Amino acid sequence: MKEESYQLLEYVIEHSLEGTFTALETSNGTQIVLAKEDPHTLTAILCIDGIAKRITKRFTRTTVHKAIYELIDEIENMISQPIEELKISQRVSFENCIEERGEEEKSKRRKRERPKPPSIDEYKRIEIPQKHIIPLLHLGEKKYLSLTLELGVIDIMELPSFSPIIVERNQVTPYKIREMRTVYNVLSLFKLDRFNTSNPFSIISLNGKSLTFFTALYNDVELLGQTSVTMLQRNLKLVRHEVTMFSVSKKGSLHTEEVEILNNKNSLDRNNVKVGLFLRSDDGNIVQIGDINLGELHEKNVFTVNEYIYSSLYIMRNEDYSFFDNILMKLLNAYIAKSNYSRLTKDIIERETNVNYSIPIVMRTLANHIELANPILYWYSKEILNSDEICTNCPITEYVNKLNEFLNNYVKLGYFKSVFL
Repeated sequence: MKEESYQLLEYVIEHSLEGTFTALETSNGTQIVLAKEDPHTLTAILCIDGIAKRITKRFTRTTVHKAIYELIDEIENMISQPIEELKISQRVSFENCIEERGEEEKSKRRKRERPKPPSIDEYKRIEIPQKHIIPLLHLGEKKYLSLTLELGVIDIMELPSFSPIIVERNQVTPYKIREMRTVYNVLSLFKLDRFNTSNPFSIISLNGKSLTFFTALYNDVELLGQTSVTMLQRNLKLVRHEVTMFSVSKKGSLHTEEVEILNNKNSLDRNNVKVGLFLRSDDGNIVQIGDINLGELHEKNVFTVNEYIYSSLYIMRNEDYSFFDNILMKLLNAYIAKSNYSRLTKDIIERETNVNYSIPIVMRTLANHIELANPILYWYSKEILNSDEICTNCPITEYVNKLNEFLNNYVKLGYFKSVFL
Protein backbone atom coordinates (compact mmCIF):
# COMPACT_ATOMS: atom_id res chain seq x y z
CA MET A 1 0.00 0.00 0.00
CA LYS A 2 2.93 2.32 0.67
CA GLU A 3 4.15 1.81 -2.89
CA GLU A 4 0.71 2.80 -4.21
CA SER A 5 0.87 6.05 -2.21
CA TYR A 6 4.35 6.67 -3.60
CA GLN A 7 3.15 6.04 -7.17
CA LEU A 8 0.22 8.43 -6.74
CA LEU A 9 2.47 11.23 -5.47
CA GLU A 10 4.95 10.55 -8.27
CA TYR A 11 2.08 10.81 -10.80
CA VAL A 12 0.93 14.14 -9.31
CA ILE A 13 4.46 15.57 -9.50
CA GLU A 14 4.91 14.47 -13.11
CA HIS A 15 1.52 15.51 -14.48
CA SER A 16 0.27 18.50 -12.48
CA LEU A 17 1.00 22.00 -13.75
CA GLU A 18 2.95 24.66 -11.91
CA GLY A 19 0.67 26.61 -9.55
CA THR A 20 -2.06 23.94 -9.42
CA PHE A 21 -3.56 22.17 -6.39
CA THR A 22 -4.54 18.51 -5.96
CA ALA A 23 -6.89 17.31 -3.21
CA LEU A 24 -6.00 13.99 -1.58
CA GLU A 25 -7.46 11.90 1.21
CA THR A 26 -6.08 9.05 3.32
CA SER A 27 -8.08 5.90 4.08
CA ASN A 28 -8.96 7.25 7.54
CA GLY A 29 -10.23 10.59 6.26
CA THR A 30 -7.26 12.92 6.63
CA GLN A 31 -7.49 15.59 3.93
CA ILE A 32 -4.36 16.85 2.19
CA VAL A 33 -3.85 19.56 -0.42
CA LEU A 34 -0.79 19.24 -2.66
CA ALA A 35 0.47 22.48 -4.20
CA LYS A 36 2.97 22.29 -7.05
CA GLU A 37 4.69 25.63 -6.51
CA ASP A 38 7.25 25.22 -9.30
CA PRO A 39 8.68 22.30 -11.32
CA HIS A 40 10.89 21.28 -8.39
CA THR A 41 8.86 22.26 -5.31
CA LEU A 42 5.87 20.47 -3.78
CA THR A 43 4.00 21.55 -0.65
CA ALA A 44 1.54 19.40 1.30
CA ILE A 45 -1.03 21.27 3.41
CA LEU A 46 -2.91 19.51 6.22
CA CYS A 47 -5.35 20.77 8.85
CA ILE A 48 -4.12 19.56 12.25
CA ASP A 49 -6.13 20.64 15.32
CA GLY A 50 -7.56 23.58 13.41
CA ILE A 51 -4.15 24.82 12.22
CA ALA A 52 -2.99 24.63 8.59
CA LYS A 53 0.35 22.81 8.59
CA ARG A 54 2.71 22.82 5.61
CA ILE A 55 5.43 20.41 4.51
CA THR A 56 7.56 21.62 1.60
CA LYS A 57 9.89 19.41 -0.41
CA ARG A 58 12.36 20.64 -3.02
CA PHE A 59 13.88 18.11 -5.36
CA THR A 60 15.77 17.43 -8.57
CA ARG A 61 15.24 14.67 -11.11
CA THR A 62 17.64 12.43 -9.19
CA THR A 63 16.27 13.17 -5.71
CA VAL A 64 12.54 13.15 -6.42
CA HIS A 65 12.05 9.58 -5.09
CA LYS A 66 13.79 10.49 -1.82
CA ALA A 67 11.63 13.62 -1.48
CA ILE A 68 8.43 11.59 -1.96
CA TYR A 69 9.38 9.02 0.69
CA GLU A 70 10.38 11.80 3.09
CA LEU A 71 7.04 13.54 2.44
CA ILE A 72 5.14 10.33 3.26
CA ASP A 73 7.18 9.83 6.45
CA GLU A 74 6.65 13.43 7.60
CA ILE A 75 2.90 13.30 6.92
CA GLU A 76 2.72 10.06 8.94
CA ASN A 77 4.58 11.73 11.80
CA MET A 78 2.28 14.76 11.62
CA ILE A 79 -0.95 12.72 11.73
CA SER A 80 0.55 10.10 14.11
CA GLN A 81 -0.56 7.14 12.02
CA PRO A 82 0.66 5.25 8.96
CA ILE A 83 -0.71 6.07 5.51
CA GLU A 84 -2.23 2.80 4.37
CA GLU A 85 -3.95 4.29 1.32
CA LEU A 86 -3.92 7.63 -0.49
CA LYS A 87 -6.42 8.64 -3.16
CA ILE A 88 -7.42 11.73 -5.13
CA SER A 89 -10.45 13.46 -3.61
CA GLN A 90 -13.14 15.44 -5.41
CA ARG A 91 -13.26 18.09 -2.71
CA VAL A 92 -11.44 19.22 0.40
CA SER A 93 -12.65 21.54 3.16
CA PHE A 94 -10.36 23.63 5.34
CA GLU A 95 -13.13 26.07 6.36
CA ASN A 96 -12.38 25.92 10.09
CA CYS A 97 -8.63 25.87 9.60
CA ILE A 98 -6.59 28.96 10.38
CA GLU A 99 -3.23 29.76 8.83
CA GLU A 100 -0.19 28.92 10.90
CA ARG A 101 2.05 31.77 12.07
CA GLY A 102 4.22 33.41 9.44
CA GLU A 103 7.36 31.54 8.46
CA GLU A 104 9.61 34.33 9.70
CA GLU A 105 7.91 34.37 13.13
CA LYS A 106 7.95 30.57 13.28
CA SER A 107 11.63 30.52 12.45
CA LYS A 108 12.42 33.00 15.23
CA ARG A 109 10.26 31.01 17.67
CA ARG A 110 12.02 27.75 16.73
CA LYS A 111 15.42 29.36 17.25
CA ARG A 112 14.33 30.58 20.70
CA GLU A 113 12.62 27.37 21.81
CA ARG A 114 14.56 24.52 20.24
CA PRO A 115 17.17 23.26 22.71
CA LYS A 116 20.62 22.37 21.49
CA PRO A 117 21.42 18.66 21.12
CA PRO A 118 23.50 17.39 24.03
CA SER A 119 27.23 16.98 23.37
CA ILE A 120 28.68 13.55 24.02
CA ASP A 121 32.30 14.68 23.72
CA GLU A 122 32.82 14.46 27.48
CA TYR A 123 31.17 11.04 27.54
CA LYS A 124 33.61 9.83 24.90
CA ARG A 125 36.51 10.95 27.11
CA ILE A 126 35.32 9.20 30.28
CA GLU A 127 38.16 7.41 32.01
CA ILE A 128 37.10 3.89 32.87
CA PRO A 129 39.18 1.15 34.53
CA GLN A 130 39.09 -1.15 31.53
CA LYS A 131 38.36 -0.58 27.85
CA HIS A 132 37.84 -3.19 25.14
CA ILE A 133 38.70 -1.58 21.81
CA ILE A 134 38.12 -2.91 18.31
CA PRO A 135 39.88 -1.17 15.37
CA LEU A 136 37.62 -0.77 12.33
CA LEU A 137 39.84 1.10 9.87
CA HIS A 138 43.50 2.12 9.71
CA LEU A 139 43.76 5.86 9.05
CA GLY A 140 47.54 6.10 8.78
CA GLU A 141 50.50 5.91 11.16
CA LYS A 142 49.07 4.66 14.48
CA LYS A 143 45.62 6.18 14.04
CA TYR A 144 42.60 3.89 13.81
CA LEU A 145 38.86 4.39 13.57
CA SER A 146 37.83 2.35 16.60
CA LEU A 147 34.88 1.09 18.62
CA THR A 148 35.03 1.25 22.42
CA LEU A 149 32.65 -1.48 23.49
CA GLU A 150 32.05 -0.31 27.07
CA LEU A 151 30.93 3.15 25.91
CA GLY A 152 29.29 2.27 22.59
CA VAL A 153 31.02 5.07 20.69
CA ILE A 154 33.23 5.39 17.61
CA ASP A 155 36.35 7.53 17.85
CA ILE A 156 39.87 7.97 16.43
CA MET A 157 42.55 6.39 18.61
CA GLU A 158 46.25 5.70 18.52
CA LEU A 159 46.66 1.92 18.74
CA PRO A 160 49.64 -0.43 18.41
CA SER A 161 48.10 -2.56 15.62
CA PHE A 162 44.94 -3.58 13.76
CA SER A 163 43.95 -6.09 16.48
CA PRO A 164 41.40 -5.89 19.32
CA ILE A 165 42.96 -4.82 22.60
CA ILE A 166 42.20 -4.29 26.28
CA VAL A 167 43.46 -1.08 27.88
CA GLU A 168 43.73 -1.27 31.67
CA ARG A 169 45.81 1.08 33.84
CA ASN A 170 47.71 2.22 30.74
CA GLN A 171 48.65 -1.39 30.02
CA VAL A 172 47.69 -2.90 26.66
CA THR A 173 46.90 -6.60 26.24
CA PRO A 174 45.34 -8.53 23.33
CA TYR A 175 41.59 -9.03 23.44
CA LYS A 176 40.54 -12.45 22.16
CA ILE A 177 36.87 -12.22 21.32
CA ARG A 178 35.14 -15.38 22.49
CA GLU A 179 31.81 -14.81 20.77
CA MET A 180 31.57 -12.44 17.80
CA ARG A 181 27.77 -12.47 18.11
CA THR A 182 28.07 -10.02 21.00
CA VAL A 183 30.20 -7.57 18.99
CA TYR A 184 27.90 -7.80 15.95
CA ASN A 185 24.98 -6.81 18.17
CA VAL A 186 26.84 -3.68 19.31
CA LEU A 187 27.86 -2.75 15.74
CA SER A 188 24.19 -2.98 14.75
CA LEU A 189 23.44 0.00 17.00
CA PHE A 190 25.11 2.50 14.68
CA LYS A 191 22.42 3.73 12.32
CA LEU A 192 22.44 6.77 10.02
CA ASP A 193 19.74 9.31 10.85
CA ARG A 194 18.33 10.02 7.39
CA PHE A 195 17.07 13.54 8.14
CA ASN A 196 20.08 14.73 10.17
CA THR A 197 22.45 12.64 7.96
CA SER A 198 24.60 11.72 10.94
CA ASN A 199 24.78 9.78 14.21
CA PRO A 200 26.09 11.63 17.29
CA PHE A 201 27.53 8.42 18.75
CA SER A 202 29.66 7.63 15.71
CA ILE A 203 30.58 10.98 14.20
CA ILE A 204 34.28 11.84 14.13
CA SER A 205 36.34 14.79 12.93
CA LEU A 206 39.36 14.26 10.70
CA ASN A 207 41.30 17.29 9.45
CA GLY A 208 38.33 19.54 10.12
CA LYS A 209 35.87 17.34 8.21
CA SER A 210 33.14 15.24 9.76
CA LEU A 211 32.67 11.54 9.05
CA THR A 212 29.85 9.36 10.35
CA PHE A 213 30.23 5.61 10.75
CA PHE A 214 27.09 3.49 10.30
CA THR A 215 25.93 -0.02 9.48
CA ALA A 216 23.14 -0.81 7.00
CA LEU A 217 21.73 -3.65 4.94
CA TYR A 218 22.43 -3.21 1.24
CA ASN A 219 21.95 -4.99 -2.06
CA ASP A 220 24.08 -4.26 -5.14
CA VAL A 221 22.11 -2.97 -8.13
CA GLU A 222 24.46 -1.44 -10.71
CA LEU A 223 28.07 -0.44 -11.37
CA LEU A 224 28.32 3.29 -12.17
CA GLY A 225 32.01 3.57 -13.03
CA GLN A 226 35.17 4.70 -11.30
CA THR A 227 35.81 7.95 -9.48
CA SER A 228 38.43 9.70 -7.36
CA VAL A 229 37.70 11.25 -3.97
CA THR A 230 39.79 12.91 -1.30
CA MET A 231 38.94 11.27 1.99
CA LEU A 232 40.67 9.83 5.06
CA GLN A 233 43.74 11.99 4.41
CA ARG A 234 44.37 10.44 1.02
CA ASN A 235 43.26 10.46 -2.61
CA LEU A 236 41.21 7.35 -3.26
CA LYS A 237 40.31 5.71 -6.56
CA LEU A 238 37.04 3.93 -5.94
CA VAL A 239 34.16 2.30 -7.80
CA ARG A 240 30.69 3.85 -7.74
CA HIS A 241 27.88 1.40 -6.98
CA GLU A 242 24.15 1.96 -6.94
CA VAL A 243 22.73 -0.12 -4.09
CA THR A 244 19.35 -0.64 -2.48
CA MET A 245 19.07 0.27 1.19
CA PHE A 246 16.05 0.08 3.46
CA SER A 247 14.74 3.09 5.36
CA VAL A 248 12.64 2.58 8.47
CA SER A 249 10.47 5.21 10.15
CA LYS A 250 9.44 5.31 13.78
CA LYS A 251 5.84 4.78 12.65
CA GLY A 252 6.76 1.40 11.19
CA SER A 253 7.08 2.11 7.47
CA LEU A 254 9.84 0.43 5.45
CA HIS A 255 10.90 1.74 2.05
CA THR A 256 13.57 0.77 -0.44
CA GLU A 257 15.98 3.57 -1.31
CA GLU A 258 18.48 3.75 -4.17
CA VAL A 259 21.77 5.00 -2.72
CA GLU A 260 25.18 5.56 -4.32
CA ILE A 261 28.13 4.13 -2.39
CA LEU A 262 31.86 3.94 -3.12
CA ASN A 263 34.07 0.89 -2.60
CA ASN A 264 36.97 -0.95 -4.24
CA LYS A 265 34.92 -3.74 -5.83
CA ASN A 266 34.80 -3.93 -9.63
CA SER A 267 32.01 -6.51 -9.67
CA LEU A 268 28.44 -6.70 -8.41
CA ASP A 269 27.37 -8.77 -5.42
CA ARG A 270 23.64 -9.07 -6.05
CA ASN A 271 20.94 -10.74 -3.96
CA ASN A 272 23.05 -11.49 -0.92
CA VAL A 273 22.01 -10.56 2.62
CA LYS A 274 24.87 -8.33 3.73
CA VAL A 275 25.39 -5.53 6.23
CA GLY A 276 27.80 -2.85 5.08
CA LEU A 277 30.14 -0.86 7.32
CA PHE A 278 30.07 2.68 5.92
CA LEU A 279 31.53 6.14 6.42
CA ARG A 280 29.49 9.16 5.28
CA SER A 281 31.39 12.39 4.68
CA ASP A 282 30.19 16.00 4.89
CA ASP A 283 29.87 16.16 1.10
CA GLY A 284 27.51 13.18 1.04
CA ASN A 285 29.94 10.53 -0.21
CA ILE A 286 29.31 7.12 1.38
CA VAL A 287 32.40 4.90 1.41
CA GLN A 288 32.16 1.23 2.30
CA ILE A 289 34.94 0.06 4.63
CA GLY A 290 33.77 -3.50 5.23
CA ASP A 291 30.79 -5.82 5.41
CA ILE A 292 29.15 -8.57 7.45
CA ASN A 293 27.76 -11.55 5.53
CA LEU A 294 24.56 -11.73 7.56
CA GLY A 295 22.97 -14.49 5.48
CA GLU A 296 25.95 -16.79 5.96
CA LEU A 297 26.24 -15.98 9.66
CA HIS A 298 22.53 -16.69 10.16
CA GLU A 299 22.91 -20.11 8.55
CA LYS A 300 25.78 -20.90 10.92
CA ASN A 301 23.83 -19.51 13.90
CA VAL A 302 26.67 -17.07 14.58
CA PHE A 303 24.50 -13.94 14.24
CA THR A 304 20.94 -13.94 12.95
CA VAL A 305 18.82 -11.62 10.84
CA ASN A 306 16.41 -11.39 13.78
CA GLU A 307 19.16 -10.25 16.15
CA TYR A 308 20.38 -7.66 13.67
CA ILE A 309 16.90 -6.15 13.27
CA TYR A 310 16.21 -5.89 17.00
CA SER A 311 19.63 -4.43 17.88
CA SER A 312 19.41 -2.00 14.94
CA LEU A 313 15.97 -0.71 15.95
CA TYR A 314 16.95 -0.28 19.61
CA ILE A 315 18.04 3.27 18.76
CA MET A 316 14.45 4.25 17.81
CA ARG A 317 13.28 3.66 21.42
CA ASN A 318 10.00 2.00 20.45
CA GLU A 319 8.71 -0.54 22.98
CA ASP A 320 5.84 -2.00 20.94
CA TYR A 321 6.53 -5.58 19.92
CA SER A 322 4.31 -5.13 16.84
CA PHE A 323 6.73 -2.44 15.59
CA PHE A 324 9.65 -4.91 15.47
CA ASP A 325 7.54 -7.76 14.12
CA ASN A 326 6.07 -5.52 11.42
CA ILE A 327 9.49 -4.29 10.22
CA LEU A 328 10.94 -7.80 10.20
CA MET A 329 8.06 -9.22 8.15
CA LYS A 330 8.19 -6.33 5.67
CA LEU A 331 11.93 -6.84 5.22
CA LEU A 332 11.38 -10.55 4.78
CA ASN A 333 8.89 -10.00 1.96
CA ALA A 334 10.70 -7.10 0.27
CA TYR A 335 14.25 -8.44 0.42
CA ILE A 336 15.21 -11.70 2.09
CA ALA A 337 12.55 -13.91 0.47
CA LYS A 338 13.80 -12.70 -2.95
CA SER A 339 17.51 -13.08 -2.16
CA ASN A 340 19.98 -15.95 -2.43
CA TYR A 341 19.10 -16.69 1.19
CA SER A 342 15.35 -17.12 0.69
CA ARG A 343 15.77 -20.53 2.35
CA LEU A 344 16.18 -18.67 5.66
CA THR A 345 12.59 -17.40 5.56
CA LYS A 346 11.08 -20.26 7.57
CA ASP A 347 13.77 -20.11 10.24
CA ILE A 348 13.44 -16.33 10.61
CA ILE A 349 9.67 -16.63 11.08
CA GLU A 350 10.09 -19.44 13.63
CA ARG A 351 12.59 -17.37 15.62
CA GLU A 352 10.20 -14.43 15.57
CA THR A 353 7.48 -16.52 17.25
CA ASN A 354 9.61 -16.80 20.40
CA VAL A 355 11.73 -13.68 20.77
CA ASN A 356 12.35 -14.33 24.48
CA TYR A 357 14.70 -17.13 23.46
CA SER A 358 15.86 -16.14 19.97
CA ILE A 359 16.79 -12.49 20.66
CA PRO A 360 19.43 -12.20 23.41
CA ILE A 361 18.75 -8.52 24.15
CA VAL A 362 15.06 -9.15 24.96
CA MET A 363 14.62 -8.75 28.71
CA ARG A 364 10.90 -9.49 28.87
CA THR A 365 7.65 -9.23 26.93
CA LEU A 366 4.15 -8.53 28.18
CA ALA A 367 1.29 -8.49 25.69
CA ASN A 368 2.45 -6.00 23.03
CA HIS A 369 5.14 -4.45 25.24
CA ILE A 370 8.76 -5.50 24.77
CA GLU A 371 11.70 -4.46 26.93
CA LEU A 372 15.14 -4.56 25.35
CA ALA A 373 18.55 -4.32 26.97
CA ASN A 374 21.15 -2.11 25.36
CA PRO A 375 23.29 -4.47 23.21
CA ILE A 376 26.33 -3.24 25.15
CA LEU A 377 24.93 -4.85 28.31
CA TYR A 378 24.50 -8.11 26.41
CA TRP A 379 28.11 -7.95 25.17
CA TYR A 380 29.44 -7.31 28.69
CA SER A 381 27.32 -10.01 30.33
CA LYS A 382 28.17 -12.70 27.81
CA GLU A 383 31.73 -11.78 26.86
CA ILE A 384 33.16 -10.42 30.12
CA LEU A 385 31.02 -12.04 32.83
CA ASN A 386 30.48 -15.24 30.82
CA SER A 387 26.81 -15.19 31.79
CA ASP A 388 23.68 -15.90 29.75
CA GLU A 389 21.75 -13.57 32.06
CA ILE A 390 21.98 -9.88 31.22
CA CYS A 391 23.36 -7.97 34.17
CA THR A 392 21.32 -5.03 35.46
CA ASN A 393 23.69 -3.96 38.22
CA CYS A 394 27.30 -4.43 37.18
CA PRO A 395 30.33 -2.14 36.62
CA ILE A 396 29.23 -1.20 33.09
CA THR A 397 25.64 -0.27 34.04
CA GLU A 398 26.65 3.31 34.90
CA TYR A 399 27.97 3.95 31.38
CA VAL A 400 25.07 2.24 29.64
CA ASN A 401 22.57 4.31 31.64
CA LYS A 402 24.44 7.46 30.63
CA LEU A 403 24.43 6.38 26.99
CA ASN A 404 20.68 5.66 27.13
CA GLU A 405 20.13 9.09 28.69
CA PHE A 406 21.92 10.75 25.77
CA LEU A 407 19.97 8.61 23.31
CA ASN A 408 16.61 9.50 24.90
CA ASN A 409 17.48 13.21 24.79
CA TYR A 410 18.36 12.99 21.10
CA VAL A 411 15.13 11.12 20.35
CA LYS A 412 13.13 13.84 22.14
CA LEU A 413 14.82 16.40 19.88
CA GLY A 414 13.63 14.53 16.79
CA TYR A 415 16.62 12.34 16.03
CA PHE A 416 16.27 8.78 14.68
CA LYS A 417 12.73 9.22 13.33
CA SER A 418 13.96 7.52 10.18
CA VAL A 419 17.13 5.48 9.73
CA PHE A 420 18.74 3.13 7.24
CA LEU A 421 18.18 -0.37 8.59
